[in-house]
Amino acid sequence: MGGMLFAAETAGREVFLGFNTAVIILFYVLTTVTVGIFLWGFYRRIRKYTRGRQSARLNWGRFIRALGDISSNRTIAKRNRVVGVAHFFVFWGFMVLLIGTTIIAIDEDIIGFILDKPEWQFWHGAFYVGYAFAMDVFGIGFIVGLIVLARIRRSEPPKLDYTRVDGVEADRKGYSLDDRAFLLILVFLGITGFLLEGFRIAATDYPDFEVVSIGGYVIALLTGPLGEQGNDIARMITWWVHGLAALTFVAYLPYSKGMHVINDAANLAFTEPRSSAVLPPVEDPTSPGYSTLADFTWKDLLDFDACTKCGRCHEVCPARASGSPLSPRDLILDLREYADARSGIKMWYGPGATPGHAEDTEVAGTVIATDTLWACTTCMACVEACPVGIEHVPTIIQLRRRLVDTGDVEPGLQKAFQALARGGNSFGKSAKQRARWTKGLDFKIKDARSESVDYLWFVGDHGSFDPRATEVSRTVAKLMHDGGIDFGILYDGERNAGNDVRRAGEEGLFEMLRDANVETFETASYQRMFTTDPHSLNTLRGEYPTDDDVLHYTAILDELVSGGKITLNQFEGQATYHDPCYLGRYQDEYEAPRRLIRAVGLDVVEMGRCRENSFCCGAGGGRIWMDDSDLDERPAENRIREAVALGSDVRYFVVSCPKDMIMYSDAVKTTGNEEQLEVVDIAQLIERAVEAVPVG
Repeated sequence: MGGMLFAAETAGREVFLGFNTAVIILFYVLTTVTVGIFLWGFYRRIRKYTRGRQSARLNWGRFIRALGDISSNRTIAKRNRVVGVAHFFVFWGFMVLLIGTTIIAIDEDIIGFILDKPEWQFWHGAFYVGYAFAMDVFGIGFIVGLIVLARIRRSEPPKLDYTRVDGVEADRKGYSLDDRAFLLILVFLGITGFLLEGFRIAATDYPDFEVVSIGGYVIALLTGPLGEQGNDIARMITWWVHGLAALTFVAYLPYSKGMHVINDAANLAFTEPRSSAVLPPVEDPTSPGYSTLADFTWKDLLDFDACTKCGRCHEVCPARASGSPLSPRDLILDLREYADARSGIKMWYGPGATPGHAEDTEVAGTVIATDTLWACTTCMACVEACPVGIEHVPTIIQLRRRLVDTGDVEPGLQKAFQALARGGNSFGKSAKQRARWTKGLDFKIKDARSESVDYLWFVGDHGSFDPRATEVSRTVAKLMHDGGIDFGILYDGERNAGNDVRRAGEEGLFEMLRDANVETFETASYQRMFTTDPHSLNTLRGEYPTDDDVLHYTAILDELVSGGKITLNQFEGQATYHDPCYLGRYQDEYEAPRRLIRAVGLDVVEMGRCRENSFCCGAGGGRIWMDDSDLDERPAENRIREAVALGSDVRYFVVSCPKDMIMYSDAVKTTGNEEQLEVVDIAQLIERAVEAVPVG
């Protein structure tokens, strides 16, 4: 113990051990050139971002949360724990090694050389012992993490296949080359760093304090047979090999995937989690959406550069899975390449596909194909899966706004827009028919415009007009009435809430529908609002200029059941529940529906894609109004097959959205699974439990 204390007091090492002044000067000249190359590349990127429009994104609460995300790597681990843990060790290994190198520069160059204050230098003694131990521990974790990631990449999972989904030929070998180069240079730096340390320890006759350099000391023991002179020669050669590799890495960063080390941290700090749920208004009604590159914000441009090509968005996209020409990853990469080309930035390997478009090129329809933009269901799966905070959906909607403005609209969507403009609903029905579904009830639902109610029910288009959904509406009405809920509706005063209209890019029509609804709300007398439509829920909560407390109907049913206002009989069986995109990912509501299913006695068997990872039915973002006959497989059919794969004991596919009821009722028929699986709304389950009639 006393020996170790003595050793700690004398611990330390020379940075340029054995090198003459000329060699040291050469190293600093090379370092200066390297830093210049790095700063030039970094400046070019900053200049690109400053070309983007302003966007107020600084929020200290989000900034602090981003620090937690970055330090814990939890956004990376949320979909793949192995990758998350490996990346955690790589990240912190890299950071500690970077900090260690910075410490040497401060002690040696700033304090020792520039300030000429040797008495201030601290890189020796006990500090050096702790420094050496930390560097080796984190260095070992760094290399192990890289090896794990390399093995995963070597297995070539489909999400890392850069083949385009739209059939456009593109040479993307550069992407794979850059991925491998980035990984290999990091591994090379880690290994040569330990070799250098081992050669140095052996060449200096194994100083006892160096035992804390656990990785280097083991290597020194292995290289001992080379002798002090042989180890010293190996040390000097390795010093230059490692040093030149490190300088090459620094120069390479701004022109490669390595830039994500900086971009991703910045992007997470400025990400707005609700950017898809609450869209920005149109700033210039005469030119809505994104026309040219000049219309993109600096955050959009940062989004493009933050992409690491991990493929998580590509993997979860329902459009891509259905055979549509949309991959969120491809879209972001295409926009990145275009922005780089227009900004004069060239990656070291060259772009995946050189965009041959001018500065004033219309991005929507040229850089990004029209069919690609209309394929999006706005389900937000890509945004939720992205570990670095890229906001795909708002960008797509801004480009859709431009397509709508230029009249480049899918025929079914255009027909829906016209019907909505005429009668306030997408079915082309008279507003007077909106409440026709109530005629099958044995009680009168109040008109909230003329009678005071506790709850205003915003029914929505499909719950008012589609026969499959109106059946559910009647069931909800009965349950609310029997549970003692004082509620009313707006009858012919209600209009489509506009959520899907807005996400289809028709901002003017959305504003018209919203203003009409708000005007009607002002004539009604109510305390709270609820809706059976998650799409309406999203826009009523966040995009209307009201402070209404809007609930989903499952929240009220959950209160009625748990409070004993509705008494349920039990029946046995298994059910699986589909989380609607606009209730789950958009509004973060997952538990009430599951409690209700369990309350009737059914066991909930989760599909592999559930909760925040739920798979979209394919109806959102206006897709319910568009032709999907050219798809390889509709998203709803894909989802039904997933449910059927749970086994024959799962008899009930439970939904809590009128669009889901429609999409899955069709899909269970087209997939031939009507006999095995019943699509049923949660309200219908509750009704059957009240009446003690077993489902199926």
